[in-house]
Amino acid sequence: AEMDSMISETLQFARDEATTEIRRPTDIAALVQSLIDDMVEAGLPVKMEPAEPIVYDCRPDALKRAIRNLLDNAVKYGKAASVAIQTTPKTIEIIVDDEGPGIPEQEISRVFDPFYRLEESRSRETGGVGLGLAIAQSIVQAHSGELILSNRPTAGLRARIALPR
Repeated sequence: AEMDSMISETLQFARDEATTEIRRPTDIAALVQSLIDDMVEAGLPVKMEPAEPIVYDCRPDALKRAIRNLLDNAVKYGKAASVAIQTTPKTIEIIVDDEGPGIPEQEISRVFDPFYRLEESRSRETGGVGLGLAIAQSIVQAHSGELILSNRPTAGLRARIALPR
């Protein structure tokens, strides 16, 4: 019961953080590019396809945190990250692909559970505490969006954030 309470409070904190920040028009392409630039400067294997400016009314710090969590996972577990931004008439999509082994299909929905980790050694050197995806999902949902994970046909995992236009 105490653990469940702690988990709920942690996720509520992330939700509150994502909803208390003031929404403002933000260039999503520039926001993502700034994350990529920081990671490249740190020597991490990340890249982004060129994207036109896309202004979206969001909570930029919270959204940046969600995207950073996805990029960190892609680099840590999938060797490298490649980002693309696409638009549809109804959505703005931020797509993060990695080159790793993907996730077993039966585990995909479980990786959003707080403290759930695919890597079982529980070592901080080989994995996090299992909150990154739960927090990212919480932030995306606070923007009325959706975070979807899927295995890529060739290899690797795709994390797709779909934000409503």
